[in-house]
Amino acid sequence: MFNGNSSEPSERARKLLKAVSGIVAKLPNRLSISGHTDATAPPSGKSNWEVSSARADAARRLMQAGGVPQDRIYQVAGKAEAEPLFPDDPYLPGNRRISIVLLRESPVLPSDARP
Repeated sequence: MFNGNSSEPSERARKLLKAVSGIVAKLPNRLSISGHTDATAPPSGKSNWEVSSARADAARRLMQAGGVPQDRIYQVAGKAEAEPLFPDDPYLPGNRRISIVLLRESPVLPSDARP
């Protein structure tokens, strides 16, 4: 989804985020967006924490541009290399990704319905 040490999504990732945004925008759930890196240390002087946070925020911006309202974004976080998709090889490019979680929440009750 991302080139090494870049926070800009690839063209394919942009297309995927646009498609996902169109579907998610129709749902009531809030979202949590996490960015991830591989285990390679960035040569730019930035940390993997900064790169992964920037990836999550780039995804947030694209999703909002795709129709997801700002108030539906619950959390944007960087996970660095802490949760690799491929734990047997944390250096694989497939670990450079974002994850989007639809939060399952209890329905909001009217204030007069509470005990």
